[in-house]
Amino acid sequence: MHPKFRSRAVLTGAAGYLAVQFWHTFRNRNSWPFCAYNMFNYDLPEKWQQFRIVLHDADGHTTGPTDPWCLLPVEFFRVVSIMNKMFFGPAGEDLRRTFCTRTLDLVNKTSWGDFDEIRASPVSPASAPFVALDVYVVEVDNECDAFDRSSVRTTELIHRHDPQGVAAGKETGWRIREK
Repeated sequence: MHPKFRSRAVLTGAAGYLAVQFWHTFRNRNSWPFCAYNMFNYDLPEKWQQFRIVLHDADGHTTGPTDPWCLLPVEFFRVVSIMNKMFFGPAGEDLRRTFCTRTLDLVNKTSWGDFDEIRASPVSPASAPFVALDVYVVEVDNECDAFDRSSVRTTELIHRHDPQGVAAGKETGWRIREK
């Protein structure tokens, strides 16, 4: 094989690979082995579980379902770790209630912007304070819309913090995808 041809073939292959990688990055899509974020380049199982939250304000408006990343002003992956320890660890009901009370207090009294891996604090559509928090575990797969956090296979309400009773009987707007 001629050296010039070999170098052109290598350059063409590298350029093609980079073009596909850039497409995945800019479209925020993952298709193994191409990934929008190289740090998270792995093959997912057919179905997996994630957290979702729904916030309820004092005027009866609902925010969500959405990811829990906006609840705390820390990196989004740390929020998921905290939620795992809080709702699947040895924490008792009293600690969960205290966590939800303090989290809602933080969200209502402090706002923070979207920066790097920290997601912006949630904002009530009516500017009323949030008074209730629902925590769900949902099952998703590749057919679920990655940009629509209500698009899921199944939902399970694992904790409801609702001291004023505003969330009872509320419709959450899940878009359950058929299996």
